[in-house]
Amino acid sequence: MKSFVLFLVAGLVLAGCEKKPEPENTSAAANSSPTVAANSSPTVAASPAPALSNDTVVVSIDGKNLTRGEILARGKTVLLLNMNKARKTKIKKREIKALERYCKSAAWKEIAKAAVARYVTDKGLEVPQDAIRRATRKFELQYGARSRKLKRMHNLADLKYMLGKNAFRADEMIMDTALFEVMTNDVVKNANIAITNEMIMERLAQIKEANKRAAATNDLVFAKATNVWSRIVSGELEFGKAAAEFSEDEYIGEGCEWGTFTRDQLDGEDAVLALLPTLKTGDITPPVESDGGVAILRRDEDDSDKTYSFSRIFFRLPYFYDEETPEEARAALKDLKLHEATQTAIKDSAAKLKVEYPNGTNLIWKITAKDLK
Repeated sequence: MKSFVLFLVAGLVLAGCEKKPEPENTSAAANSSPTVAANSSPTVAASPAPALSNDTVVVSIDGKNLTRGEILARGKTVLLLNMNKARKTKIKKREIKALERYCKSAAWKEIAKAAVARYVTDKGLEVPQDAIRRATRKFELQYGARSRKLKRMHNLADLKYMLGKNAFRADEMIMDTALFEVMTNDVVKNANIAITNEMIMERLAQIKEANKRAAATNDLVFAKATNVWSRIVSGELEFGKAAAEFSEDEYIGEGCEWGTFTRDQLDGEDAVLALLPTLKTGDITPPVESDGGVAILRRDEDDSDKTYSFSRIFFRLPYFYDEETPEEARAALKDLKLHEATQTAIKDSAAKLKVEYPNGTNLIWKITAKDLK
């Protein structure tokens, strides 16, 4: 499930995020991220940013100032909820990169959220308790990992306890989700959508062609990964150098460390789980399917006999689309049209906002471990 804070951000402005390939003339479903108005988006500054304090105003939306410190605080909350370790202190390099990506797009996120709130206000819409309850449940499902101690999923109260002094941010995130639902329902109610048989046949043909191209690319990716692995085990290529040269992992800028996991955290990584009993420190696996791609894994030294640390070289696999029946294609096209209508509503509402960048644009540059304390 997507984070329902990030659903308010335009896919094209999410810094550092990979976008799955799509058949021509198609896009995400109706609940995908809305795009803010073009004239609200900051441009990347050409020169390096000066040193900034946490009191520096990044963006002002209708007179409300958002500082660098506030952006970091919100970003850290989302990061730690995703990592399910809000009360832990050890933050890994890959998590710093995740926070950096979040913060770099924070101004767009805030504009989008303000645009949704403006739409609801201008239309005189109310947020019913049912919408808040649904948003709360989504929040719990998104972040409430199962607790062995409690023998159940973490609920809202548990998550607020984990967040400590930042517990109020959970309520903010829930309200953002509820507001988006209210706006979307209003757009759907007023949308006039017609799906023709020609549109359905075109979509089915596009999916078939996209999967055909993906199948050919899939074989090439496995062949490339196997070649790199052979060069590593033969001694021709060192693991770290191979990662720097070949890995398509988005964290490669911080090294090839994949992370430390328990068995439960590796749930779904069937190929990796099958190898765990045989892997010793320093062992390197042949290419295995992992996390939407192919990975060559190296077992690293670990501090606990209950966790597993890995470095990896990652090769991204192409995206395959599920085959659809004509009725499924009709439903998908309807969702697409509703998504477009929602995007338009967001853009129109964002255009009414007064957005200013008092200290220039793109003030979130390099995030360090100090920013996480």
